[in-house]
Amino acid sequence: MKTFAALVAAGVATSASAQTELNICIEEVSLGSWEITAELKNATGTILATVADLGFVMNGSNISNFSYNAAFDSDFFGPATVNASATQVDFLGGNTLPPLNNAAGPDSSNPLAIGSFNADGVDSFSLVGQVTGAYTGVPFPIILTYQDANGNAGDTPYNVEIKPIPAPASAALLGLGGLAAARRRR
Repeated sequence: MKTFAALVAAGVATSASAQTELNICIEEVSLGSWEITAELKNATGTILATVADLGFVMNGSNISNFSYNAAFDSDFFGPATVNASATQVDFLGGNTLPPLNNAAGPDSSNPLAIGSFNADGVDSFSLVGQVTGAYTGVPFPIILTYQDANGNAGDTPYNVEIKPIPAPASAALLGLGGLAAARRRR
């Protein structure tokens, strides 16, 4: 059975204005084929750097054919580190020089593609390190940052959403529920 999980980490906006947030989506785009994307929402000012360095651990079942965006490879630090098995992917993108530039700010209609893979299901996804546009801590702490037009770094809360295609049995139950509701009205 496919597992639906939504993990929400970090703070909640305390003011009326929306807070900048990093959204990571792991979505089953067709049966058994998944894509991972990231986008920065509600950014204030012009963002010079979005996601460039990313570390995560993803657990699932029958994971295969994991591939990632070549932007996570670094000319200086070398290619991203990927350890993949049938049940887990450990990923550490190492592109710290330079960050991915987006001078006009984030484009929500075109989120950053992180990677793709095949799997029967995804159970969990955890960020284990990401620093973008600033060198904070030694070597790189478990921190989310972004850089604004003035070069100032700021902490960014993040949201991870796992979106599987509903199992046929779930769809059948919804259909039966709809039929029962329709019959009750008569």
